[in-house]
Amino acid sequence: MKGWIIIVLMATGSATAPVAAHSLKDVESALHGRERYAQFVDTKAPDFQLTDLAGKPLSLTNLKGQVVVLNFIYSRCTDVCPLHMVRIAKLQSMVNTAGMQNQVQFVTIATDEEDVKSTRQIMAGYAKSYGLDTRNWRFLYRTSAQPAGTTRQVAEAYGLKFTPAGKGVQMHGVVTHVIDQTGRLRARFHGLKFEPVHLVSYVNALANDDHNKQSLGRLKGS
Repeated sequence: MKGWIIIVLMATGSATAPVAAHSLKDVESALHGRERYAQFVDTKAPDFQLTDLAGKPLSLTNLKGQVVVLNFIYSRCTDVCPLHMVRIAKLQSMVNTAGMQNQVQFVTIATDEEDVKSTRQIMAGYAKSYGLDTRNWRFLYRTSAQPAGTTRQVAEAYGLKFTPAGKGVQMHGVVTHVIDQTGRLRARFHGLKFEPVHLVSYVNALANDDHNKQSLGRLKGS
């Protein structure tokens, strides 16, 4: 079937046979117990109204019709956030190599409270440093008119706290969120130890899920 990839699921300490995924349910069942860092949910994803590197407005609603891989970072972080972006770049490369570039949008939201101009400059550097493909990766931040804590509040709406802890430091966890084409949050991959192929397999299943396509069609027709 065009657009599908073959998933090889590796369980730590035990061998497993290759698994061909044919539905979202199949993938969730296959990953359950094999990917300890994945949490599958089904709830409306909180919307946001932010701007990209060029200052162009973008909301989650604007991205309906695509699977969204969303992560939050503090752009001035010097330890775990750069590692998170290395992981995002790898995921994007795998997704695009699998031919899903037009079906999947990567979104990174910075939780900085510093000024808009310097934060955008830092994130523009992230794109170059980590080889992110800007055709399906967007960096979002607040406008100058929005309160300094705007993006931290968005992160909290997704269940992730970024707590200021002195100049140039925010304490926070690491989560990669997966949102389906209809704007529903479907999975959280916690930390940096999950297998990238597992997330890519899940994204692939969402992108090809007939139920999501039908739901999106009803939304567009309403």
